[in-house]
Amino acid sequence: MLRRTRISAWAAAPAAALGLALAVPPGPASATPGVSEPAPSCVVMYESWRYTDAANDCPDTLSVSVLYQDGATSLCSTLAPGARATIGEGYLGRHGRADRLVLCEAP
Repeated sequence: MLRRTRISAWAAAPAAALGLALAVPPGPASATPGVSEPAPSCVVMYESWRYTDAANDCPDTLSVSVLYQDGATSLCSTLAPGARATIGEGYLGRHGRADRLVLCEAP
């Protein structure tokens, strides 16, 4: 009987270690990679069922992308002052509704 107890204890050790590892709260490294700061309020987002558009009412050229509710981002688009462009999918797309516009670095 003692032998069976030792085997059970050894078998339970990896499971306990895994549980301990999962119980540790995530640190800053678990933040969504590549997500930048929100776009300024002078960049306006328009969302329809098919497309997400952005209009740049800022005095400077800005590069923005759509951050969707599922954490995905659209491609980075550069908008000159006064420009309006389609920059992502609408809310019936594979990522659902757009959450907000974020600044990005154009390739």
